Amino acid sequence: MRLRLQTDFALRVLLYLTYVDRKATVDEIADSFGISREHLVKVVQALSRHGYVLTQPGRHGGVTLACDPKTTTVREIVEKVEGRHGVLDCVAAPGSCPMEPGCDLRQLLMFAEEKFYEALATKTLENLTQGGPARGGLENLRIDSPGKPSG
Repeated sequence: MRLRLQTDFALRVLLYLTYVDRKATVDEIADSFGISREHLVKVVQALSRHGYVLTQPGRHGGVTLACDPKTTTVREIVEKVEGRHGVLDCVAAPGSCPMEPGCDLRQLLMFAEEKFYEALATKTLENLTQGGPARGGLENLRIDSPGKPSG
């Protein structure tokens, strides 16, 4: 399984907002991760369409979390942003393969994909933002916020 860059950035935005627990600007988030502001704007727009964030334009605008980090799983986010389209075409459309019916490879790929999504369902945004400096992760980012490390 390989996720698109947009999905990676979407997860980062949501983890960031969960971690800082406040409104943040796209520039701030992009700077913290060292990623393109222009690409991040598109990601934030997609997250807004899916109902994960609220955006406020203007001088005092920014992005805030609109979902509950205690219940929003990584699986849910990946399925919405990435979409479930199968590892190969034959997973979703068995008629596309001359080895069907009865291809063991197709069954194996379907099993592997389901296990992948089951693993993603075990963690919420909140789960992934808890930890200490010894663990690294979001603690390594440059975040200027009261009560959060700044590096």
